[in-house]
Amino acid sequence: MSSNNLSEAFAAMIKPIVEEAVLQALNNNSRELRFGASADKVYVTVKQAADISGLGSSTIRLYIRKRQLQAQKVGSRLLIKRTDLEAFLESNPIRAIQDKFLT
Repeated sequence: MSSNNLSEAFAAMIKPIVEEAVLQALNNNSRELRFGASADKVYVTVKQAADISGLGSSTIRLYIRKRQLQAQKVGSRLLIKRTDLEAFLESNPIRAIQDKFLT
């Protein structure tokens, strides 16, 4: 068996094993992937809130200024309660803009 055939055979054998391991890791860590590795924190910073939500930091600050998202100032930092952020995101779903070419 040539080294190329041996490599292909090895890749074919290991591919389903790797795929299963990746899927299992994604399922086990889905909360950490969505809400960051520190999902047990009660408060998050504006940057962390932006990372969690997929919004920009300036957008998070805008919602805080408009009093649509509650935050507390501690020293020079703005802290957002994780449950408030999650409630805000659930009550304000991002609507996809319908593609005008599909209609």
